[in-house]
Amino acid sequence: MVCIALASAYIHSQPESVAYWGLCDTLPPGESVTADSVFRYAESLSDIIDYDDCNICKSRAHILARAIKKRFPGVTVGKLWIVAECRMSSHKEEYRVKEHILLRSKGSCNKWVYHVAPVVITADDTIVIDPATQNQPRAVNDWTYELLRPGSDAVIILKDTKYYIFPDDADDNFEDKKANWNDSDEPVTDDDYSRAIDEVTRAKLGLIEPWKMQEHVKKLKELVR
Repeated sequence: MVCIALASAYIHSQPESVAYWGLCDTLPPGESVTADSVFRYAESLSDIIDYDDCNICKSRAHILARAIKKRFPGVTVGKLWIVAECRMSSHKEEYRVKEHILLRSKGSCNKWVYHVAPVVITADDTIVIDPATQNQPRAVNDWTYELLRPGSDAVIILKDTKYYIFPDDADDNFEDKKANWNDSDEPVTDDDYSRAIDEVTRAKLGLIEPWKMQEHVKKLKELVR
């Protein structure tokens, strides 16, 4: 299964689609699952995962993807990344003079450089599970269009859940010509989930007593281990 395009007019989401510069991972379909049941499970984790915070999508998606894998064995879970074209390293020179149009979501999250959410992949469909921007499971096209501003372009990339963040350059632009994400100067994985757990905990609790923070960390660790 691959899932990529660079266009605001049409987003490919079928298995036969051509991967954008070969950046997508190939993820074989898993067992069928009711997407609504996966989404409701994700929603039920709102007591420990903040779905309103605009700045922790990479950590939220990392933990959520693992939690879904554990709760629904046999289901194939991936991550779908969407990155605004103006923050792609290959377009850096072009956007020195061109207007930067970022991604958006409902509410206050209207200046996203990128967004990422888990997807569930079956033989019939690829469904995005993103309680941070949606109130139900969504098809790839629908999810993508809601994040695009009029006149904007973006790249969408289907990747394995092991990737915590994409490779970026010195200006924090997505290195979109780097086919191997592991070939990065900085780590793009979070194998022990420590980076994700730390960010999600701080977003959910803010400044709070250390023992309460430890309890929250413990709950998150139980989700992923």
